[in-house]
Amino acid sequence: MWRTLRPEGAGYNAPNAEGPRRVWAPSLSGARSYRVARAVLVNLLRFVALIGGLVFVHELGHFAWAKIFNVKVLKFSLGFGPRVIGYRHQETDYCVSLIPLGGFVKMLGEDPSDHIAPEDVPRSFHRQALWKRFLIVLAGPLMSLMFPVLLYFVVFLGQTDLTPPVIGTVVPGYPAENRLMPGDRVLAVDGRAVGSFQDVRDAVSAAPAREMRFDVQRGDQSLTVRVTPESVRIERPLDISETVGRAGISAGFALPVIGVRGPNVPAWVSGLRTFDLVTMYAGNPIRRWIDLERVLQASRGATVPLGFLRPRVVPDALGGLCDLEVFDPGLAQITPEPGTGEVLRRTGIEPADLYVADVSPDSPEYQMGPRRGARVVSVDGEAPPSWERFHERIMGGGRQLRSLRFLHEGRESQGAFSLRPTSWTDEFGQRYVRLAFETGHWVPTDADAPIENPSPTSYALRNAMRETSEAMRFLSTGIVRVLQGRVSIQTVGGPIMIYDVTRSTASDGPWGFLWLMALVSINLGLINLLPIPTLDGGHLMFFAVEGVIRRPVPLWIRQTASVLGLLLVLAVMLIAFKNDLQRKFGNTQPIVVTAPTQ
Repeated sequence: MWRTLRPEGAGYNAPNAEGPRRVWAPSLSGARSYRVARAVLVNLLRFVALIGGLVFVHELGHFAWAKIFNVKVLKFSLGFGPRVIGYRHQETDYCVSLIPLGGFVKMLGEDPSDHIAPEDVPRSFHRQALWKRFLIVLAGPLMSLMFPVLLYFVVFLGQTDLTPPVIGTVVPGYPAENRLMPGDRVLAVDGRAVGSFQDVRDAVSAAPAREMRFDVQRGDQSLTVRVTPESVRIERPLDISETVGRAGISAGFALPVIGVRGPNVPAWVSGLRTFDLVTMYAGNPIRRWIDLERVLQASRGATVPLGFLRPRVVPDALGGLCDLEVFDPGLAQITPEPGTGEVLRRTGIEPADLYVADVSPDSPEYQMGPRRGARVVSVDGEAPPSWERFHERIMGGGRQLRSLRFLHEGRESQGAFSLRPTSWTDEFGQRYVRLAFETGHWVPTDADAPIENPSPTSYALRNAMRETSEAMRFLSTGIVRVLQGRVSIQTVGGPIMIYDVTRSTASDGPWGFLWLMALVSINLGLINLLPIPTLDGGHLMFFAVEGVIRRPVPLWIRQTASVLGLLLVLAVMLIAFKNDLQRKFGNTQPIVVTAPTQ
């Protein structure tokens, strides 16, 4: 807005006084409007770049193979409708059209009504061999399906730091227990060298119920350890299930968060409590649980000075926006009980893994009795070795009544409960009814410092191929589920949804944009392969029929099918537009997408 500035300390008639000046000073509302307009413009440009780039790549496939087979290309257009801008080079008009929701490559003879000069007949599309026509049409969807490999390659090429192949946690009760140890550096799995913990995880996941050989470095020793991962069935969205291997290892080292067994042990007497985070021993920092075990064992039963941080819940913090936990510092002097056993056990300290950190007040287990700080003793009379096994046993029992024993402040209690079913609808429109266990524990972890990617190019290519194949499998399953009626047609989205998703990934930077571009490209390629006339898949279907019957499908059949196919595509576009408007302005939960962290 315009403001009038007068000289300070002088009237209009003062000698040598400046007259009033008109300057532009943005108001608060004007600055806000500017930021909103700028954000909308930037996101609109991102959206146009995404759609335009993918359409260009798709049509480039048709164009390139038409040129390879010397087919005359009349027009290469980004968009439909009237021509807005472009230029003609030799025989082809390269242009941008008014409606930026697609594109096309027009080849001579593709339309039966084309006038073809005698000298151009050999270069017309319909005069090409069947296999050439098939490849020209197939090239567009294939480019859309192959382009994500390049996009993901660029994304993963930027991942210069990797998690080292060092085992941080070995979960009790799983196959790796007492075989692999925290701190083991994995050198190779089944004779194949590994460069990161992701390589180790992928190898284990691909080997359910199969014995594996781990070559590890443990301190100064080089060892060979054999582990047989158990077979686990995982349910994913869209009713996708797969069987993977699980050994019970992770890269995260457990932080020194302690559990105190009861009020009569030395740790309790010294002032320590469950969920205290030990930070110091005799002035030296303690960063991980294995560090705490090591220093306590080295103390040989002497009095142990420990510094710690104690979490304290602050309900309704920040004006009632959320609940917070703050850490209060403290000091403790622990004298272990006399004896010859492990010093850690003689202090009454143990890992906090099996201690309840939070339990929903509305859950059946809360009504039964456990509270924060309670230790799980047994479920159905069997002591679980870890929280993961405890959770598996609870969830594996369905809705049957479960007997639970727990210890809280030295008093052991027992009760029974059954899981409560909960229902929800995911972002794909599928409704699920599943049992919920609303009790959790707290074991924070910390991995070793990242290492430099030893082979960034091969790493990027390998992961790009894997990510592309996974996305193709997932999206193709989604299309099949929609056609089967198992996923609601309301999940189908159009340009507005893509625009919103483009905006939601803006905070992820260029990696988020490339990741989204890859997904949309795969979706574009798969949809174009559907056997619907007017789509590439419809043309391929007619070519396949022509190959079987040894003659072209009659023109009237192709024209009728094209009209019906066009009506079907328009109907789907209208449904997608309606769904977009409902998501945008109705009560439907908005779609928020976050790209994987780099």
